[in-house]
Amino acid sequence: MNRIIALVLLTFSAIVFAQAPQFKSGSPKPKVENQETPPLAFVTEYVRELSAIETIRASGAQSLVQDRNDEVFTNAIYSFTRMQLELRSQINILKGMRLNPPFETVIPFLIDSYAHKVELYQRLIDISSAQIGGPKPGVDYSKLGAEMPKVRAALDDTDHSLFEIAPMIFLTLVDRKADSHNQATHLIITRAERAQLLDVINTDFGSKLDQKNPSYQVGAAVILKAGLLKGYKSSDDPWE
Repeated sequence: MNRIIALVLLTFSAIVFAQAPQFKSGSPKPKVENQETPPLAFVTEYVRELSAIETIRASGAQSLVQDRNDEVFTNAIYSFTRMQLELRSQINILKGMRLNPPFETVIPFLIDSYAHKVELYQRLIDISSAQIGGPKPGVDYSKLGAEMPKVRAALDDTDHSLFEIAPMIFLTLVDRKADSHNQATHLIITRAERAQLLDVINTDFGSKLDQKNPSYQVGAAVILKAGLLKGYKSSDDPWE
């Protein structure tokens, strides 16, 4: 958790008028004429996505502890397939959204990352499927066994990259207009909208927000919550 807080403080101390990082993405850039998705709608959807993935992840981890040997691979396939279905749904939703510069690369980055995770989960499904029903001719089980941790490592690396973009996602809610001291001190959402978003985060993640070593999904939610609780004023608060 100290690592998460350090990342939050480092990011929020940066000048918010800087350009967003250009994440590598094969997705085409949105057309300029398309209307921007309200950042609050985007961030709310992002929180829902984090919560959905965390729910499936936690359920799968719990099943793994309780499973008998003959159920491990079938339940793994079930969990990995649920992940794929959720990620594909999230990709479809995000394809209908866009953000204006300097955040125009954020959504394509999420889409590409989710698509990569779908491919990795498919490989885990294939490996797990090969383990069901006894030995099959022509299958190199030693090779499959060695490949699985590599795929899991690739998933972990992708989740880490998604975690690192969370501070940038929060910054979509910061008003880039400077106050009389040339500081960005306001959010673009009202006090009521801010309270509602905090309530969603608290409800969806609950006590997990206080874990010392949370999952990447929970860690991203911690970053969003920390930003909302930081000393930014809401859009309906007085300006200096």
